[in-house]
Amino acid sequence: MSKNQLISKFSCSESILNTILEKPTTFMKLVSESGCATETVEKYVTIHLKDNKIYEKKGKFRILYSPTLTSMELEFYKLMLNPSIRAVVLVLLKSKPLSQIELVAITDKSNPSVSRSLKQLLDKKIIRRNYHAPYSTYQIINKKKLYPLLETTIPNIANNFNQFDLCYPKPSLFLSVFD
Repeated sequence: MSKNQLISKFSCSESILNTILEKPTTFMKLVSESGCATETVEKYVTIHLKDNKIYEKKGKFRILYSPTLTSMELEFYKLMLNPSIRAVVLVLLKSKPLSQIELVAITDKSNPSVSRSLKQLLDKKIIRRNYHAPYSTYQIINKKKLYPLLETTIPNIANNFNQFDLCYPKPSLFLSVFD
């Protein structure tokens, strides 16, 4: 094995491990961020899993994460993989209580998509529904508890959250830039 191959081998292995330990990630995002071939990433992920350096959760997405991550943080990360849920959570973190129609307008998501997102967030007890005849508004139950989850699971968005403005640019632009 040449010196360059040896350096490359260790840099991929370390890069993959450090990326996962820093924040949870999906397998495909890991391949994209590491700059290593898919087969190489799979090889080192398998090694790190076998050595119990990282854990994985399989479902719709294959999520790789640090053993220090709590189940609450993992569930929050899994929820935030959905772009509509992510948009609704970020808008509600930055705003006063909003109606579903306002969330549709601000997030650029469809009404059915926002409705499904609100239902999932209500089921997970992340948001509360406030009834006002003839409409309802939604708000984050505990913003102080939710923001640290965002910092742990999606630090790129959390670190740039102050740049997020509900009016300009649209939340969809903010989400795509810091994804």
